Amino acid sequence: MARKRLPAPKRRKSILKAAERCLSRRGYYNCTTADIAAEAGITEPVLYQHFEDKRDLIDSLRSEAIEDIGNYVARRFLKQETPLGGLRETAEAVFDYTSRHRSKMRAYYYSIPEMGKGGLRKSPVERLHQVHSAVSYILEEARQQGTVIGDIDIPSFAWSFISLFETVYIANALGLDVPLKEKDLYMDLVDRLLATISVPIKADEA
Repeated sequence: MARKRLPAPKRRKSILKAAERCLSRRGYYNCTTADIAAEAGITEPVLYQHFEDKRDLIDSLRSEAIEDIGNYVARRFLKQETPLGGLRETAEAVFDYTSRHRSKMRAYYYSIPEMGKGGLRKSPVERLHQVHSAVSYILEEARQQGTVIGDIDIPSFAWSFISLFETVYIANALGLDVPLKEKDLYMDLVDRLLATISVPIKADEA
């Protein structure tokens, strides 16, 4: 019986999943388009109907990973009623996502050898600055609401906060043996950091 032909969007998705599996196991240089096609159960000509070349495929894989985790974190953030509550939820959501999707995160980082070219180099730099801008905006909102100290250096604190979950990104993706791989310790550090800028709640407000 002939194999059922997948619609183009589903075929593209299946190729990206195959690339994720291949890249997470073998790294960029040891994962060819032929390997990815075989992993997806298709021929290379079919793969090239959906992607111009290997770099286009990896660019798409990285973009999908960034969009996926961004949407997940945003959904978690929006469930919180306060800016600081949202920041804490953001940090926890990053841990949860990266620990549950290690293959996707590993594939993301294993494309690093090609970051010196084109979009692959822009991607992580732009993402970091976008995250910094978002965290800074949230902190400014919290300051306007009077829930964080007025003299906080928002840009510097935002980078400090981001450094925690960026470490988790890498640790969970690459299986690094670092203390932050334990969620309880990680969240304790998040809470300690947020406590340094939080305005104490008065007894009559508690």
